[in-house]
Amino acid sequence: MDKRTSDYEVYLSPKPTRMKEPSNSCKQIDTLNEKSWELRYSNTSEALELALKAEALSKPVEYERGLAYAGLNRSVCSFLLSKNEDGILEKLRISHRYFLAQDDKIGLVRALNGLGNLYDSYGEYEKGLTYCLEGLKHAEKIDYKEGLGDLLSTCGNIYSRLLDYSHALESYQKSLAIRESIQELKAAASSLNLIARTYTSQGDFENGLLYYNKSIELRERLNDTGALPWNYLGLASLYEKKGEPERALLYYSKSRALNQKSKDRRLDLHCLIGIGRYMLLLKDTTRGIVELEEALGIASSLHAKPLLYEIHFLLASAYEQSENMDLALLHFKKFHSLKEEVLNMELGNRLKNQQISFAVEHSEQEAEIYRLRNVELKSAYEEIEEKNRDITSSINYASLIQQAILPDPNMIKEHFPESFILFNPKDIVSGDFYWFGKTAGSNYIAAADCTGHGVPGAMMSMLGIEKLNESLLHSDQVCEILGYLNRSVKKSLGQSGKAGESRDGMDIALLCLRKEGDQLKMNYAAANRPLLIIRKGSQEIIEIKATKVAIGGFTEDDQVFESHEFSLNQGDTVYVFSDGYADQFGLGGKKLKTSKFKEILLSIQDQDLDSQRTVLDTFIKEWKEGQEQTDDILVIGIRA
Repeated sequence: MDKRTSDYEVYLSPKPTRMKEPSNSCKQIDTLNEKSWELRYSNTSEALELALKAEALSKPVEYERGLAYAGLNRSVCSFLLSKNEDGILEKLRISHRYFLAQDDKIGLVRALNGLGNLYDSYGEYEKGLTYCLEGLKHAEKIDYKEGLGDLLSTCGNIYSRLLDYSHALESYQKSLAIRESIQELKAAASSLNLIARTYTSQGDFENGLLYYNKSIELRERLNDTGALPWNYLGLASLYEKKGEPERALLYYSKSRALNQKSKDRRLDLHCLIGIGRYMLLLKDTTRGIVELEEALGIASSLHAKPLLYEIHFLLASAYEQSENMDLALLHFKKFHSLKEEVLNMELGNRLKNQQISFAVEHSEQEAEIYRLRNVELKSAYEEIEEKNRDITSSINYASLIQQAILPDPNMIKEHFPESFILFNPKDIVSGDFYWFGKTAGSNYIAAADCTGHGVPGAMMSMLGIEKLNESLLHSDQVCEILGYLNRSVKKSLGQSGKAGESRDGMDIALLCLRKEGDQLKMNYAAANRPLLIIRKGSQEIIEIKATKVAIGGFTEDDQVFESHEFSLNQGDTVYVFSDGYADQFGLGGKKLKTSKFKEILLSIQDQDLDSQRTVLDTFIKEWKEGQEQTDDILVIGIRA
């Protein structure tokens, strides 16, 4: 047996169960596993101990079912306790294979949910969603409501991480309805809390407050004192985001007071950071430093590096306020060092997972091609066709992931009622992407064109969206946002200007729009992508040139992107776009060109924006006249 194989994998082959002891021994093991599953949320440590005991009792009697459920419970509990021990994924996969072979639907649904959670934690959201959706299919067949509730909650978590809040809320609400229907009230309280957190992330504080209070009311009725402090921590975060620091402090303090019984150090840590932030806001530097130094000790013992660098940043500010410049500098250096370490570690883990997945798939494909050379041509053709279907299916699913990460067009319509997005990828997934962001009083929208199209372009687009989301945490100026994007892309792709490095990058046009009285103020900055403005009633196009460099590649780290500011009157229309529309070839190999694209825009200025989109889409389809699309197409129009 391979040394990497688990010490109990040998017992989990898909053959009839073989027992060496009377059945009462197996009943005892089943009871332990059932109790472990019941306690997985309320007393996770005890649940883990019961799973280990069930595993130990199952090995001597070679009780396959007992080992499978013990492995499942052990993996789930380890995950809940953040004990990502070596082999946790392997153990769960072994249990999954057993349940699949024995057609044990309950175990299969639980294992698929566990795999969904694990891959979510690894940042492999596509795999996580795939396992959850498969689990939902099996759970629905047997009407396993507890499993349906858990799987929908996991789907909600993954959608939240993808910033797809509408799908997250839909999943959480469905999970809540199921949990209430089967009287799983502690789980229902958790669903209410997750819904509240999602509304808060969207900036919908009214609904966030409503659902936090519902969760608190239910947990108080259930006397679920261990979970209540997390509700109050959520409320504190809500009021802090809402700009009501006094109320945030009240709930941070209340959360910490309630936590005295359960003594959850992670919760204490979040509360201390929140209280420390508030003290610095009040200029009570002495107390702020006390709270933050205590938080530093807890974060160090928990090895919570993402929170550690936040604490060092706050301490640097605190010591600067107290004019202790030596300590301020010390903490700032630690903040900077830890932040770089965390960001590099997170990116490294994501890339490592992608590289492992790619290497395995590539190896399997090469082995398959070699084998097919030794079979009949017809058989080889059929198998290759099947693999092509599998690959296409996988890319189709990747398209769903990309669509989930792209902003919801309906949400963009809420902020820009007179607007359209024409988005036609050349392949199933796209190297063009659009992006939407907002800060207090300002809305941002971008049209970007990444190097390549298809899968390579789509990977670049996901990197671009991630870095643009980060950029709003650093600046609200369009030129600085592009500067941050340029540095981040180069760093992520390891572009230092040396020979042989990746030259990939993207062209992008970025707009910031904000209302000022009756006018719409607009700031524009871009890398290689122009802006077109057509004033109401005008038959001329104003073209604003972009900064003539790309994001990433050979562009300097300190590249400055020129910013332009305009005032738009009601009825003025602006357009940003990739080069895909103008680069399409028609019959006879004739390229459309930018001049023709501008003519079309001028000819449709008397139409509303939805009609303009229809005209542009119809025209380009007729222009191609059955010719293959040469590039991704993206055009965004906004009318003031």
